[in-house]
Amino acid sequence: MSPITSQSRFTPSRRALLLGGAGFGALTLAACGGFVNDDDGGGSGDESGSGDGGGTVTAYLSTEQNTGIEPLVEPFTADSGVELDITSVAVPDMNQQLAVQLSSGTAADIFRVSPGYSSNVAAGVLGSGGDLLDLSDAAWAASIDDGTRALSDVDGKTFAFPVARNSLVMAYNLAVFDELGLEPPTTWTELLEVCQALTDSGRTAISHGLSGGAIYLQFYVYILAGTLLYGPNPDLDAQMRAGETSFTDEPGWTEVFTKYLELRDKGYFTDGALGVSPDQAMQDLATGAAGMTVLSNSGLPALYEYSETGAEAFSILAMPAGDDADATLMPTAPDFLAVNAAAANPDGARALLEFLAEPANVETYASALAVLPGLDVGAQVDNPALEPVLPLVDAGRTVSYANYLWPNGDVQQTMLQSGQQLYADEITIADLLTQMDAEYAKGTP
Repeated sequence: MSPITSQSRFTPSRRALLLGGAGFGALTLAACGGFVNDDDGGGSGDESGSGDGGGTVTAYLSTEQNTGIEPLVEPFTADSGVELDITSVAVPDMNQQLAVQLSSGTAADIFRVSPGYSSNVAAGVLGSGGDLLDLSDAAWAASIDDGTRALSDVDGKTFAFPVARNSLVMAYNLAVFDELGLEPPTTWTELLEVCQALTDSGRTAISHGLSGGAIYLQFYVYILAGTLLYGPNPDLDAQMRAGETSFTDEPGWTEVFTKYLELRDKGYFTDGALGVSPDQAMQDLATGAAGMTVLSNSGLPALYEYSETGAEAFSILAMPAGDDADATLMPTAPDFLAVNAAAANPDGARALLEFLAEPANVETYASALAVLPGLDVGAQVDNPALEPVLPLVDAGRTVSYANYLWPNGDVQQTMLQSGQQLYADEITIADLLTQMDAEYAKGTP
């Protein structure tokens, strides 16, 4: 059946997963039951307690983690006698500030860390450097799935607790698809056919905003690489670390960027995308000026705000990268908490993680954000809007973001910065991959 002639589509109907991810803007919550959200940077202070089951635990969280943990603060304090002093900020600011706090000895007892080696405050980097407490003996460590463990562990030791998992999806406008009789594409060829049908209707096929940095460029890279590279070769990261291959030498990386630019060259992306904001790209999808867009799950609530009918105006799919529909993988990302190796109240911090690991609390946290539970404890989250991607999750057809096991964050930053030049035809794919290889070769700080 042609992907552009059928009226059929996934109909949201049961449980779902994701939505968290990096967010923007501080969340302000009133203090209650030991919950304090201050603006002092989350230092440990003098009230952290002795670690004997009472006192205070200081926490430095992302705004999303703050939202997820809010309904659990009072129950945790009632159960443990430990109060929480929480500071929350947006992830981009947090990564910078946490590095300063760790070097100055003012970091909180517990804080968010990035997965793998994806930034200078990632689990792999800080765990290797002795900045994080070894949590391997915690009971919940056995409930970490293998994909997440690769990003939380260093040399067989667990340094990070996964509070949730997030994902990358392609959202589409239901009214536009209904009007044109389009079916959600499940292969690359079908995606190109749907894009052409949208273009022929006078619409932008895929709304794409790259102003203010190429944040959304990386989403396409991770989606395409997940299916084209890591699906066929899950050992790719190990091979790159061993020097057996590289961005330049591995043909799949060239294919990833070639397919990304194919969407640009066929006119399927927003015209002048380098000057279009991500917010405008979402508005274009909501108004029907565009048919599809790729975004992180954290962007779905913002997308819904642009439509009078909210989530009902959209559905989602796992963006295909090849012509075997069964081979499509969906990138997912864990969201981590870690305990400061120099925590003033390490026992209280451990108690918090043990509390968050209880199945009922995993469900409460995940439900607050509509995210995929971080631990494999049988928790379920009700969010029917995300039903279409559940078959991939249930079948284990997920893959980590490609950058998480790169040895340092500069590889990603080079991809983002030089990726804009690539999009503008100022450099070639070979130029970009050579630059990424140079940063990769510097290793882990």
